[in-house]
Amino acid sequence: MQRFIIVSDAGASPAQVTDIRQACSRILGFDPDVRTATMEDLRIEAGMETFVIPAALDFSLLQREMLGRVLAEARRQYSDAVVHHDDVDPGHPLVVGAFVDQIGRAMQAMDVPPQRCGLVLAAGGQGDSASRAQSYRLARLIWEELGLAHAEVGFVRHAKPFLATVLEKCAKEPLAWLVLAQSQWETEHVQYARVMLENLKAWQAEAPAPLMVDPPGAHPMLTAWYAQRITRLWQEKRARDTIRMASPKHSSTTPRLWKQGCGTIARVRDQASMAEALAAILPGTVPERILVKVTWHGYATGTYTDPAALDLLLGALPAPAILLEGHTTSRNMGGAQFNWETDSKENRAWIRQQEAEYLRRTGLADVMARHRAQYVNVTEAFWDEEPEGDAIQFVPKILLEFRGCPLISFAKFKGPTRLGISNLFGLIPQPLRDAWHGPNITWFARACCDVAKLYGSHFELCGVAEGLFSAVRWNRNGLYRSRWGNYDLIRDCGLMTASRGLVSADILASRLQGQDVTRSAFFDVVRQELGWDAVAAEGAVPGELETVFV
Repeated sequence: MQRFIIVSDAGASPAQVTDIRQACSRILGFDPDVRTATMEDLRIEAGMETFVIPAALDFSLLQREMLGRVLAEARRQYSDAVVHHDDVDPGHPLVVGAFVDQIGRAMQAMDVPPQRCGLVLAAGGQGDSASRAQSYRLARLIWEELGLAHAEVGFVRHAKPFLATVLEKCAKEPLAWLVLAQSQWETEHVQYARVMLENLKAWQAEAPAPLMVDPPGAHPMLTAWYAQRITRLWQEKRARDTIRMASPKHSSTTPRLWKQGCGTIARVRDQASMAEALAAILPGTVPERILVKVTWHGYATGTYTDPAALDLLLGALPAPAILLEGHTTSRNMGGAQFNWETDSKENRAWIRQQEAEYLRRTGLADVMARHRAQYVNVTEAFWDEEPEGDAIQFVPKILLEFRGCPLISFAKFKGPTRLGISNLFGLIPQPLRDAWHGPNITWFARACCDVAKLYGSHFELCGVAEGLFSAVRWNRNGLYRSRWGNYDLIRDCGLMTASRGLVSADILASRLQGQDVTRSAFFDVVRQELGWDAVAAEGAVPGELETVFV
């Protein structure tokens, strides 16, 4: 069952929702369940395929983070819930057209030609620099469409430039000024703009005051904009389903495998196909244990090894697993103030509590318990053993009992160099690893290769880079935000790369994300330190996979 939810900062009118539903039904061929909700009231139900359409024309960082948390919590709570979403483009032609129509009506009522009018776009400004740049883009598009004499942008919740200051400056110029809020409805943001305008009128009673243009509300162009986004999300979902649907030729349980040099690209649909893909990289004899270096950077949606992917992997392994990870500050919920470089060990009880809370909140603890997987935190082991020498050369003693066993670097698709080799960087036991990050990418690459060579001297390294249920596509205007920037997610691709050793899997995963590995400073270091796979690096990528992750 499908549901389409328009998430607005003020909610849409029932009449507009009806118009949107009718417009969509003519295109989709069925009557869709279209609803509206505020960010605080958004609810995702179990067993429901939900399409979320953000509607705030001034999408702030707080709203993006709140929406990301709601969707992440829903996916964690309901394993059968499927959520699709898109992003807001305030410069879309239909949005611009609705604003232009509102301003045109106001100019007509004033009986002033566009050449004698100026526009002040009152934006929120709570987002990052990229979202504020979108406000300037919107103002310019409106200015060009109407042929206005001048256009300015002022922010309600950002100091440069503050809306009140912009209004004071514009009031001194001999133009008929119009103030337009970057909002569809009469929100708190619009009310703040009105208050600033009223204050200006009180201070400068002798000067002609700018005119506040009412928000467009249930404008027909915005109705068409929502209908267009809903139908596009639906069509993209249907296109993905068509690609994933097995043809009669491949209707057996055998996964689609593409062999490239020493690596493999695999389409994984279930535990059986995951087991078959892993069989190509694991030793023929069943080992005593299989070590798995997971990717647990923090809470940023889609950037860490999620419960679904971990469950699929652990269920397909032929031997019990030992999960490996070091502590990192991004897994903390906050609340403790101490020097991480000097006082981390003394605060390990609090850190251990944060680790347990992370595993509980993400649902990873349940997966580990179900598969009886052991977890070794290399930071805790480092503090327990107090070894001498460089921390980068540390391997926990408990792991050395399993010398010769496979160690899978289970990495995420989240950038062309942040894959299986760089995933091992988390095995450096110190919670703060800035010194090993170094000043540039080659420094970081050498540190990662050093860890790979250390663990490779004790264990059989295997690389798996997965985009099974989510893959990161970096986008400065993306819906999700992490400490590395904004990004979007590519959902349910069901693809991964794998190889004995780490190099081939990383090369293939990087190429699927659009990287030319022969012109990469990171992979130049990999070639020198860990070897190379020319076939994987230069062979043709399967045509049907060329655009999945780019």
